[in-house]
Formats: sequence, C-alpha cells, structure tokens
Amino acid sequence: MAVHAPIQPGVSRLDRRILHEWLGLTAILLLLTGVLGFFQQTPVIAQLDHLAYDMTMRATARPPADSTIIIVAIDDDSIAALGYWPWRRATHAELIDRLHEARAVGLDIILQDNNPAYPNDDHRLAEAIEKHGHVVLPEIFDARRNALAMPLPILAKAAHSLGRVDAAVDDDSAIRSIVLQRHTPSGERLPHFVAALADAGRDMTAVDRAQAVPDGSQRLINYAGPAGSYTVYPYVQVLNGTIPTSAFRDKYVLVGAWASGLGDRLPTPTARGTPMPGVEILANGLQNLRDDLWIRTPRPWLAALFSILPVLLVCLWQRRLSPRHCIMLSFGALIGIIVLDGLLMQYARIWVPPAASLLGVLLAYPLWSWRSQEATLQHIDRELERLHSDHKLSQPELGRGAHATLPARATRLHHSVEALRLAVHQREETLRFISHDMRSPQNSILALIELRQLGSATVPDQELLERIGRHAHDTLSLVDGFVQFARAESMQLTLREHDLNDLVSGVCDERWAQAAHRSINIEFESRHDHAPARIDAGLIARAIGNLLDNAIQYSPEGSAIRCTITTAQDGWAVSVHDQGPGIPSEKIELMFAPFARLNERPHDTPTGSGLGLAFVRTVMQRHGGSVECHSTPDAGNTFIATLPA
Repeated sequence: MAVHAPIQPGVSRLDRRILHEWLGLTAILLLLTGVLGFFQQTPVIAQLDHLAYDMTMRATARPPADSTIIIVAIDDDSIAALGYWPWRRATHAELIDRLHEARAVGLDIILQDNNPAYPNDDHRLAEAIEKHGHVVLPEIFDARRNALAMPLPILAKAAHSLGRVDAAVDDDSAIRSIVLQRHTPSGERLPHFVAALADAGRDMTAVDRAQAVPDGSQRLINYAGPAGSYTVYPYVQVLNGTIPTSAFRDKYVLVGAWASGLGDRLPTPTARGTPMPGVEILANGLQNLRDDLWIRTPRPWLAALFSILPVLLVCLWQRRLSPRHCIMLSFGALIGIIVLDGLLMQYARIWVPPAASLLGVLLAYPLWSWRSQEATLQHIDRELERLHSDHKLSQPELGRGAHATLPARATRLHHSVEALRLAVHQREETLRFISHDMRSPQNSILALIELRQLGSATVPDQELLERIGRHAHDTLSLVDGFVQFARAESMQLTLREHDLNDLVSGVCDERWAQAAHRSINIEFESRHDHAPARIDAGLIARAIGNLLDNAIQYSPEGSAIRCTITTAQDGWAVSVHDQGPGIPSEKIELMFAPFARLNERPHDTPTGSGLGLAFVRTVMQRHGGSVECHSTPDAGNTFIATLPA
C-alpha cells in the first residue's frame, strides 16, 4: 500500500490564501473590464478606442471607391478662374444644367441668405433645380438649441428633398460616423444628406436601410481611402464643358468645397495628417449606405462580454504559469486582441472596442504578481517568525522600516535558510560525534568494568580507576569541545570594542602554569601600544587559547612559545609560534576540518576532540577574519589568526 506524505498545514494555508487572492483579483479585473467595456465613452477609454480604430482602419484593406459617385470640387483653380467665393447663384444654376444626365445631385452649399445684388439669381437657381428634379440641398440641425437652418424657401421648395449635413464629431475632432436619422422634438423626421440623396436617386433599398436605423444611432463609415479616392472634377471644367455631360450619366454627383481656404476639411481615420473635404466624407457615407458597408459595433453588453473573455483567459492561466510565461502570455493576449480586431474589421466589418480588454490584460500580470508575491512573502514572514521563535535563531539587522521591502524579506529568508542548513549540518555532526567519538571512550570504560566484574582484569585497582577516569575525562573533553564548536557556529555574536593586547596577554597568563609544568616559556609581544578590534571577547579568547594549548601540547619540554600581535591588511594578526615537530604541507588544510586529528607517530593514541582548530577557523570567519598555518619540518609551526581592525 502506498504511503502518502501528509500535507503541511503551512503549505495548505498558503494555497488557500493564494486561491483567495486569485479569485478576488480575477473578480475585480472582470468587473472593471466589463464596466469599461459597457461604458465605452469614458474619456480615456474612448481615446484609446479611437486610436486603435484608426490604426486598424489604416492597416486593413478598404472597399474601392464607387465609380458611380463623382465629386465636383470647388477647388483653388476654379476660384482663380471664376473669382472670389461666394459665386453668383446663377453660376450654380448653369452647373446644374450641365449635370442634367446625373442620377442625383447633392449641392453641398449653404444657401440660407438672399443676395440683394442679384435678386433674380435665386429664381434662376430654383428653376434649374426644379428642372433637374433630383437635386438635394443641405440643412443644418442644431440639437442643443433645437434650431434648424434651412435653404431659402424658394430653393427648398424646388429641391427634391433636404438632408442634414451636420457631422458626428468625436472628442478628438475626427469624423468616424454619421447619424442617418434624427427627429426634432416635434417629431419631424430629418434624414441625413446621403439618405436624401439615395432617395433622390430612387435607390429604395438604401432608403429602407436608412429608415430602419434607430433615431440618433451612429454608423461607422468604412472609408474607401484618404482624400482624393473618388473621381473628382474641378467645378470650372464642368461649367465650361471641358468635362462632357456624358461623364455624369446615371451618376451621383456631389458638389462641394475642396479649396484649402474654405475650411470644410476634417480629420478622418484614414488620413489624420491630411484632413478630408466634407464633400468626400459625404461621398463615403453615400457609398456605405448604398452598399451596406458600415462598420458595425456590438451592443454594449455584448462588447463588455467580448472585453471580459481575454482577461478571463489570462487570469485562468496566470495561476498555473511561471512569471516568465505569464509575461509571454500577457503579450500574446495583447497581440491576439489587436489581430482579432483587425480580422473582424477586415472580413466581417465588425469593430469591438479593445481598450477595456487591453487595459484588463495589462493590469492582470502586475496585479497578480503583486498579490501573489505579497501573500507568499507574508506567509514566509509568519513562518520565519515561528521558526525564529521556536528555534531561537538570530535575525539579520535591517534599517528601521526596511522589513517590508522585498530585498529585506529575501535577506531574512536567506539568513534563515543558512541557519537551517547549519542546523542540519550540526545534526549530522552530532550524530557522527555521538555514534563514533562519544562511543569509543564509553566502550572502553564499559570493557574495563566488565573485565573487573568477570575477575579477569590483570591490572591493579588503582590503575584500573586511573584508566576509567582518563576515559571519562576524554568524554568530558569531547563534549566540551563539541559544545563550544556548535556555539561558535550558531550563537549570535556580542561585538564590542576590545584591546587585543590586553585580551591576548591575559590568555597567555592563564596558560603560564600549564606551560611551566613542562618547562615551556610563553613569550608575548605586541608592537603597538593599543590594538582595538570589535570582537566577541569570549570566543576570541577561547580561539587564541586553543592555539596556545596545541602549542604547549606538541612543543618539546624546555622550549619556548612566542605569541605576537602585528598589523595585517586592514586589521590585526595574532601569531602563535612553537618549536614542535612540524606538519606536512598536504595535511595543513585537513587539520582545520571538524574531528580531524593528526597522529605523526603510528603507535601514539590520538588525543583531543579534533574540534580545536575547527573552532578557531569558525570563530575567525564569523568575525570576518581567517586563520592559516605555516610549518617547517623539525622547525616548528606558526599559526596566524587575522581580525579586522
């Protein structure tokens, strides 16, 4: 039967916290995206949507300009030939006579005021309009003031119909759409100029299509291209017969301003840098109405749903992917939204405003990274606090208010991992110490006792007790060395400024009796009156003492040990020189390892715990220093411990 490891409570709590963070963040993002997708006229969202729409409009293929729609342009050459604008209305009457073969004529010229200088011109123009029978004149409706500006009554009566030429200008002054149907407060229907023109041209399908549009509803124009996409004839050339009348047979003709000084130019999505004349915008609107080329937009609730879907997909995958893959997913989603919008406009003539969706995807990764990291780091903080509380681990010192930063938390985590690694290492050392070093003297004691109990001991009682005492002393020495080494590795240092001269001199004095027992002389020398260092005095004193103990133990009787304090690079060097037998160079590094003992004479029994020099190295390293050994066979050893000043 398989055995499953239990789930740790801390991990389970973290999983639940991450799940709750993800659910909350996903709900907030979807709600925000849905609201922005529904209310698309929010200023920032609308500007982003307009920018995306214009870029997509320019990037996708557009319908070719309808050859049955012709523009007669009041251009600069015509003004130069006919004189300053405005021209006499009799001139317009002559032009309309030249367009008698046109299917319908849209005269995009405001004719609201009488001209006292030429009172008969209005009658002449009215006769020409009535004779043609398919001329549409413009009217302007001001919804804010509920005011309708119409042509002169005599002209309005002669025209086939009137149509509004008011523009649906967006916040950035661009023309992207037109309103086909409007009604006055009294209920009077006001069709757009292009709808009236289709009616004059007897295109009943287009008329029905325009009447089916709800009142005030905008239709996005699918522009044929930048300015000049349609066939354009100069006004003067049509008037003087340069352009034959047959060129207008069964065509829709729009007459309007084209000259740069007339001010009838507006920016469009296809050419923001080159404004398009208003008469050509009307030409695009007429073609869209006749061929049903409008760019359609979904209803607000459907647009909100479309906006939500990419954000939902990104949120679903973010919880399962690494940060690197999450970034790639976010960029992929952004590109996918833009590409999908382009494909929908290209092949289905549908525009889904992408700003809300793009904003939701852009926010998803940084917000999820923030919340997931914050939840994880808070969990780590709690676990570290519990770990430090349970095991009394030291914590790194950080500046005030710095504990909440990511580097500070990473430092605490690294410090705790190092502490745990050290704890595991110490546990392994403890097991090895107990299983080998501690067992050996205890086994010897038990063997001596067993021999005594069996009556087979051949040594006198006094010698037996001495051997048992020696083994017990070895056990205590091992335990003391191990405890001190463990403390040197894990205990928190108490750093204060001390004078190394006083400290090392005191350590030498403490070993005087031990050295005198073997007629060994300890000489202390310092070349500086004051040697200040920020140290843990207890650990440094024991480390120097270990070096002196080894020197006393391995030096011949009647020799001398010299302890010296000199300057080192950025610190102090405490050297202990003895006259012992020397150490082979290949074994110098080995003797600093824990539990290492060097036995130069094969028949000698090793003494000590093998932790003395390991203790010295650990203490020096934790103080930012080091320890090294220089040895010459049969000429003694020199141990040099360095400390920062």
